[in-house]
Amino acid sequence: MNTMQKQQVTVQSDCTCLNEDETPSESCYGCYDDAVDNLKYLISEWADALGKDFANVRIDGTAMGWQRESGYAIAPLYRIAEALTIRGDFTITFTLEGKELTAVRSSHDEPTGASFTFKPAT
Repeated sequence: MNTMQKQQVTVQSDCTCLNEDETPSESCYGCYDDAVDNLKYLISEWADALGKDFANVRIDGTAMGWQRESGYAIAPLYRIAEALTIRGDFTITFTLEGKELTAVRSSHDEPTGASFTFKPAT
């Protein structure tokens, strides 16, 4: 029996840097940038799991914004985080489970979360 490994990376507009003991750190060297770097590794693992060579990704979103709209966008593979960011505070949690990459974005206008799925753009 194969077990799927679930991996998550969270990108936040307002992140708090912590020490190893989980106490607030006085020095912070770009925790947003660190999270985006971690996301790039996750995206690389997703692309490897799919076994395809592709440069762009189709992002399908639901429950976006205060009107809970749906839509899609095409973005470069390693610019997914930028495609999902909004003006204002947000938290985006990316999840890789097997060959499926998903994300949930929470913000003032999306308190229950907007959901996103990703697939290679053709």
